Amino acid sequence: MVRRLRSFRLDWEMAPYLLLAAIALGMRLWDLGSAAITHDESLHALYSWRLYQGQGYEHMPMMHGPFQFFGTALSFSLFSDSDFTARLLPALFGTALVVLPYFLRRQLGRWGSLAVAILLAFSPTLLYFSRYARNDIYIAFWTLLLVIFMWRYFEQRKARYLYFSAAALSLGFCTKEVSYITVFIFATFLLIVSARGLLSRVGRGFDLHNLSAPAEYLILLSTLALPLFAAAIELIPGVDISPGVLWPKVLTVVLLFVVSAAIGLRWNVRRWLLSALIFYGIFALFYTTFFTHIFGFGSGMWNAMDYWIAQQDVARGEQPWYYYPLLLSWYEFLPLLLATIGAIYFLMKRSLFSWFLIYWTVLSLIIYSSFGEKMPWLSLHMALPIILLGGMFLGRVFRSFAWKGARAWPFTTQPSTRILLLFVFAVGVSITTILFLFSFSANVALQASYEQGDEPPQMLVYAGISSDVPQIMDQIEALAEERGEGKELRVTVDSPLTWPWHWYLRDYKNVDYPNLSAIDRPPRGTVLLLSAGNEQAVQPYLGEYGEGQEFRHRLWFPEEYREYCFFDSDSWRMWWDYFLERETSGPYWSTEGIAYFPEGSP
Repeated sequence: MVRRLRSFRLDWEMAPYLLLAAIALGMRLWDLGSAAITHDESLHALYSWRLYQGQGYEHMPMMHGPFQFFGTALSFSLFSDSDFTARLLPALFGTALVVLPYFLRRQLGRWGSLAVAILLAFSPTLLYFSRYARNDIYIAFWTLLLVIFMWRYFEQRKARYLYFSAAALSLGFCTKEVSYITVFIFATFLLIVSARGLLSRVGRGFDLHNLSAPAEYLILLSTLALPLFAAAIELIPGVDISPGVLWPKVLTVVLLFVVSAAIGLRWNVRRWLLSALIFYGIFALFYTTFFTHIFGFGSGMWNAMDYWIAQQDVARGEQPWYYYPLLLSWYEFLPLLLATIGAIYFLMKRSLFSWFLIYWTVLSLIIYSSFGEKMPWLSLHMALPIILLGGMFLGRVFRSFAWKGARAWPFTTQPSTRILLLFVFAVGVSITTILFLFSFSANVALQASYEQGDEPPQMLVYAGISSDVPQIMDQIEALAEERGEGKELRVTVDSPLTWPWHWYLRDYKNVDYPNLSAIDRPPRGTVLLLSAGNEQAVQPYLGEYGEGQEFRHRLWFPEEYREYCFFDSDSWRMWWDYFLERETSGPYWSTEGIAYFPEGSP
């Protein structure tokens, strides 16, 4: 009977999360395939489609880990290939992420975990990238799952949480290189927490038995991940390994694995071996394309980090150091405000979990802001700890109000009227402010995710694709049907416009992508998609086409914030205009295209 009552209570406690998950799923699936596939999305979708078509997959560091390709290919296999199914897996992961705070109720508090779930469901950043065919939402899910397993192990010390952690960690490395940053942040925090206990073992012959739970988890995390950091040896001044030289890379990886194994086995033979088997088993399965491309394992072990390090000097985006604080203040202003106040509050409390969230939040902002490559989707990895910290603090506020309200109720302790009025006023102001900011945040989220036109500008969009592109695609399909040629219709795409047309025209058999800046013969295509910059070069060969139809192709947010000055009133006015109205001083900057159809075609 007691068990039944506990089960009933648990079901009711789970109910709000299931309701939130249903709402989150609806928000993430609604009109999912309508927006134009962006440049990066088209790359991920096309290579997933090729895998789905049986053309195989080989790891390419430029497009990060293999997980998204296998996951999207599975989505295509189950539901056919389309813009909708290309984004389906991110939507499902974004929904599942909303439920995960339920498993952190002991750390966040019951009010806090529910507040976190609500903030995750309606977060402008997380909602947008849950509807976007990139791998960052997967990483957010694996990371929060890792946090759950870590704290479960701290509480119960059961081996299964180590094995679950090994799986989540491996899937993170199979997804994207930001896992290196996550491991560094988590490991350094655990090192600080357990340093005293570990140092005491130095004088005892490095005896690693009977360590604290954080120390044991530190060993697991660091020894499993250490060999994957092998390419970081090139950060040492004077070390430069030629791409064609293999033996130094293999030697470095092997040495780091031997060191890791020596530490792990000295700690706990059974637990470390099983964890390593799970970690490297999953890693090998994905990177070798289920053991059909063995060299993929080496690519994952070395090339992933090697490429990522090289990109920091390239500094794509060329964003200022304050890029992420600015972006977060425009989109995650509610959890950012709560987290800022919460950090001050929790620093005065003896709570390991709150200190962990503060450490994670601050170090994430510092690390990502200091790296050369800054992109809007990376803000998601700072938004996650901010939402956790802000939601936890909000839960404490609600719990405090509920407790004080119960004590201040006139039928219990008969407080003075002045105290009661002050309490009611404070509660009213706090709730009104939070509800106002939440409604404004939800409006920002809906606007960013569902506005299918090219305006208003959204800073979350980078290398976006104009809504003109799918309209041109509709015309191509109508022409193919009218002429009875179907997928045999000839289409020529000027090479600067290759993406996302490679995805949109994936089923067409006669598509070529020449560089028309140096054309010396008429284009092959019945339809010609020309980069506006090459119009003059192609002009002599346009006689058989009708009048050109101009369209916007790739879109760029007007980066007026680059001139931002903290002491300049114009800069603050620019910040306020975008914060309040999503208005900028200029429209999108775009690359232009011209579509040519046969003379007389509709």
